[in-house]
Amino acid sequence: MIEWEKLGNGKWKVKKKISVNDPDYKTNLMRQMRAIKKFCDDCNITYTLADPCPHHLSDSPEHRAKYNSWLAQKRKIKIKTTTPEESKQTFILKDEED
Repeated sequence: MIEWEKLGNGKWKVKKKISVNDPDYKTNLMRQMRAIKKFCDDCNITYTLADPCPHHLSDSPEHRAKYNSWLAQKRKIKIKTTTPEESKQTFILKDEED
């Protein structure tokens, strides 16, 4: 990204070149991404491009790790909700065997 400076005679001059590896570049990019807001129909929430919902993550390693942790939490919740039903069924079977 290049920043431009307008001269007094109406011409433009390169003010300074910003490197992609520059720390200011990342902070400015994240600020711009936080300003862009989208709505997810699956989650029914509004998310920003800096912190997307699990359905809209990219294939970057950071986002893959975030998606896998979300998936693990979802599985744990599913297991917790099915465990009481299974335990009731096993008690009924034990009572019938006696």
